[in-house]
Amino acid sequence: MTDLFEIKQSDKPKDHLEILPVSVMEIGPMGKHGVRGETDHNKQSSRSGYSPFPYEIAETCAALFLRDCQMTVDPFAGWGERGDAMKRHGRAYMGFDLSPEAIANAFKKYSVQNILGDSRTVEVPVHDGLLTCPPYWNLETYAGEKGLDQCKAWSGFLAEYEHVLTRFAAKAKKGATYCIMTGDWREKNVYYDLTFQTELIMNKLGFIPFDKVVVSRLGISKVKIMLPQAKRLGYTVKVHEMLSVYKLPE
Repeated sequence: MTDLFEIKQSDKPKDHLEILPVSVMEIGPMGKHGVRGETDHNKQSSRSGYSPFPYEIAETCAALFLRDCQMTVDPFAGWGERGDAMKRHGRAYMGFDLSPEAIANAFKKYSVQNILGDSRTVEVPVHDGLLTCPPYWNLETYAGEKGLDQCKAWSGFLAEYEHVLTRFAAKAKKGATYCIMTGDWREKNVYYDLTFQTELIMNKLGFIPFDKVVVSRLGISKVKIMLPQAKRLGYTVKVHEMLSVYKLPE
């Protein structure tokens, strides 16, 4: 595989942290800069705002958690934000995604050349870092693709998700660092605990927790459309995700 970023002199790693490394990170507005454009949560409760990966989290992972990694992989490469962060810091990165639209966006917007492929079948390189954000099952769909969003049941999605992580973990070096951002959500009165399920999978694969960061969207979320239902049913409005950092013991 040769689809790696060339590390140029201008891409040398920074000697400072742009983002304060604290356990709760407030995410700034993406608005028109996001892939989906502006989303008014007063008018819709869509999770499409989760499509663009937060700059603050990508930057922190590249500059802090993955700073010593020689090769970082991404099984759900998405729109290119994570690859861009790794590129800025001169880190070798290889991302895979099933969506031609996402591949095209990553290259057009960030000059990030991700690989079009299914992480359930691609050849996984030996690596010591992983940076990703898995699909939130069927909250988003990719027309014409055979992605994890097409799984008919939550259990089926989790099985496929575990299969992907298992394939990648099999090529992880001892001491590898995995950074995975996940969120929980409700749909039709069912609570989907993707963060906890990810923890179970990583534990099964032999990884241990290293750090956690609460990714807060409270300052940019317009939650009033969701408040009446939350009050009526007795639960909170979800305005955060979780960045979980794992290590594979030496």
